[in-house]
Amino acid sequence: MTLLFIYGTLMPGLRLEAEMHGARFVGAAQVPGRLVDVGRFPGLLLDLSTGNGTVTGEVYEVDDAHLARLDVVEGLVHGDRAASQYWREAVTVLGGPLQGQPVQTYVYNHPFDGCTPIPHGDYRRYIREIGRES
Repeated sequence: MTLLFIYGTLMPGLRLEAEMHGARFVGAAQVPGRLVDVGRFPGLLLDLSTGNGTVTGEVYEVDDAHLARLDVVEGLVHGDRAASQYWREAVTVLGGPLQGQPVQTYVYNHPFDGCTPIPHGDYRRYIREIGRES
């Protein structure tokens, strides 16, 4: 089993929530990083050198088969990072009951120049603010 942090359209109530059916909710969480709007979904950027930014989301427990399906949904091409839209990486949860817990998450793997920053790191809040459908 893998603990997976999600922060965008996979979350309940958003466009791809059905992809998470069968996963066990563990808890709300924040991880270090920054969010950008890359179109119809967000991208998490791990720029930990600055120490700035948190991204809000949820942690779920998924089995290997579920994780493999999510890798396809997220455009992860095993063995070829350059061809992948997202790449799965380990991060550590900040604060709350899951503080210090290592989790996997999908990191945006393409240039983000020209993408709109989501300064507060909360995709649900962002789509409400701009009036976008999930």
